[in-house]
Amino acid sequence: QHKTECSTCHTIYPELNEFGDAFLKNGYVWPHKKGEAAKGAEPAGNEWSAISGLPQQIPISLTASADLAYDEDAADGNKLDLSARSITLQAGGSFRDLVGFFATYNLYSQGGQRASTLSTPALNTNVPPGNTPDLDELFLVWRQAAGTPVNVKVGRFEPKLSLWKKSNRILPVPSYASTTYRVGFSPFSSDATEDGVELNALLGNRLFVAAGVVDRNGGDREDGYGHISYKIGGTDLKGQEPEVDLEHDSVWDFLSVTLGGFGYWGQNGEFDGDGIARNLNNFRRIGAEADILYKRLHLKGSGSFGRDSNPDFSLFATSVDSRAYTLEGEYYLGAPVNLVPLFRYEYLNAGYGAIKRFTPALAYAPLQNLRLSLEYTHSIAPEGTGNIAFASIAFSL
Repeated sequence: QHKTECSTCHTIYPELNEFGDAFLKNGYVWPHKKGEAAKGAEPAGNEWSAISGLPQQIPISLTASADLAYDEDAADGNKLDLSARSITLQAGGSFRDLVGFFATYNLYSQGGQRASTLSTPALNTNVPPGNTPDLDELFLVWRQAAGTPVNVKVGRFEPKLSLWKKSNRILPVPSYASTTYRVGFSPFSSDATEDGVELNALLGNRLFVAAGVVDRNGGDREDGYGHISYKIGGTDLKGQEPEVDLEHDSVWDFLSVTLGGFGYWGQNGEFDGDGIARNLNNFRRIGAEADILYKRLHLKGSGSFGRDSNPDFSLFATSVDSRAYTLEGEYYLGAPVNLVPLFRYEYLNAGYGAIKRFTPALAYAPLQNLRLSLEYTHSIAPEGTGNIAFASIAFSL
């Protein structure tokens, strides 16, 4: 759509750089643009596009991935697993720069092996079944609604809590413990997509705020959440690079720090035959995060604290306090190498004992739409230690 290369918005995709983050916050409209398309911007012969606001090309992309995993403690004894992992469709863009849209549809994701359920080897399929295709995100963003700085987002989306969307990662697995963990039988996690309405706004050039309401089926009320973040130094949230004084060097010429905080309050329960939730669980999550970028060094820190009143949906409710932390450091070697070594540490205690994970990894992009990664995770949990090696390849079209 914009006739530019992937590296404009990404380091090694799908991780966003500073400009990519500004593009995301601007409702999928090129930063610095006004609230509507400039008159005369369309070349001759495309009047229909300018008048209707429809994209000239169907804005659909595809991402596919495959991996090879080695798990020394695999439950089925199959320590080495080669699999075609997923195929996902994405669509995004804007109508006359007034309304942004985005959608993600999972065409295929690998299910479980059938060998564990079929006793006759001849009946075991060579290819594991796929999970049911599912809509992950589908939403519209009314940009700068009614001439205000407020953007209105409606549909199914990942509530704006964390500084980073769950897709904004170099590594495919595992995602950050601080935003993906669940407690007991409760299906809630901070990065789960939900149906809702969100208001967000960029105040000035560096302060971003968001608040939303989520409609959860079976409950007698809606969930609510809020987010606030502020960026110091570097490219601002409108995509404008800082002015550099060539005669007087400053650390802020190369350093940017983004600080964020969020809160989520909700309710879920166990559904009965009439679709009504029983044994309700009231839960909350409060988190704080930091994103630090200095030249090619990128540091991320995330912490989340929660409380669930009845996560096991029991008649005899027992509350659980939870906490999770994630620290990650990566160094982008840049072209022509396009190699990123990184290390991640995670801590999780969801009320059932502490789990620690240590993950060194390496990502490589020989082409801007092709990513190779290799990671190793050492886990320490109450039930013992575990080691998993994971190699992955992903490409986008």
